Amino acid sequence: MHKYLVKEATEQDLREFADGALSMIEHTNEGLYDELELFLYKKIHGCHFTDWLLDKAVSKMQNEDGSSGPHWTVEQTTSVAKQNNIMFSNFNEYDWNYVMNMMYSDYYGAIPNETSYYVKLSRKFLEDKDADTGKALRYYLAMK
Repeated sequence: MHKYLVKEATEQDLREFADGALSMIEHTNEGLYDELELFLYKKIHGCHFTDWLLDKAVSKMQNEDGSSGPHWTVEQTTSVAKQNNIMFSNFNEYDWNYVMNMMYSDYYGAIPNETSYYVKLSRKFLEDKDADTGKALRYYLAMK
C-alpha cells in the first residue's frame, strides 16, 4: 500500500509524513532514528559535510591542547586551502574544515604547532589515492 500512497502523494504530503514519522521514531527508537536520519542526510547531501553536520561534529572535539570544539573556522581553513592551491574537487570546504580541526585535535603536541603541518596532514588524508570520495564523513561516522 505504501508504494501507492507514495506515488499519489504530493511533495508537501511526503514532507509532512517524513517529519511526523521521524519525530515518532525519535521518541521511541533512538538507534533507528539515527540510522534513518543518516540515510536521509546522505540521500540529500551525499557523503560530505554540510555546515550543520560540521558544527555538530567539531563542537564535540576534545583537543589535545586541553580545549574543546573547533580550532579554526570554515573561513580560516578555506583561506588556508586557497593559499596552498588546494582544490575542492573530491571534498568540500566543510570536509576540509573537519579534517583540519581533527588533525589539530588529535595531533597537537605530536607535530610542530604550525598551520603548515596540519595542512599537509589534512591534504594527505583527503587526497588519499586509496580512498573513495567522502573520506572525511565516512571517518567521522566510523569514529562516532
